[in-house]
Amino acid sequence: MGGVKAPRGRRGRLRSRKARLWVALGAGVMALLCLGGVGVIVAVYDNATEVKRSDPSAVLVSFLGAYLADRDDKESTLFTCKENSDLSRLSSFRDEIKKTEGKYSVGIMVNWKNLTVQTSGTRATATADIIRTISGGAEETFDPWKFEMIDDDGWRVCSASPIL
Repeated sequence: MGGVKAPRGRRGRLRSRKARLWVALGAGVMALLCLGGVGVIVAVYDNATEVKRSDPSAVLVSFLGAYLADRDDKESTLFTCKENSDLSRLSSFRDEIKKTEGKYSVGIMVNWKNLTVQTSGTRATATADIIRTISGGAEETFDPWKFEMIDDDGWRVCSASPIL
């Protein structure tokens, strides 16, 4: 007896359509989650790398770190006045540190302490003791400095001069 096959219904094909629908829905949800994740990552990165200039003390610390400790001119310009800045004496101070390092083949670390800031409206005057330490801690010198700052789209360092 040759068996008669039952007619194939649309049931198999329907399952296939349902499967494709679920796969498409899953892929769509995954795409939305990925895009949302990218958005969150961009927002977190933007917040982490934003230059914060709302506090004059924090700006001075960031400036000194970039200019004297890291010697990164590009980074330090993020914290300096756009116009009429006078950092020539601080530049000479940094050049003197570089010359001493080369002359005596030593490393000199720069740090600061006793940082104080007095604000008056959009102007601030800060003082700090800049500390130069020869690598290994063999010798340490303290130099008091005065910094003038203005609030121009955030606080910025405009001038630096040693306190004599």
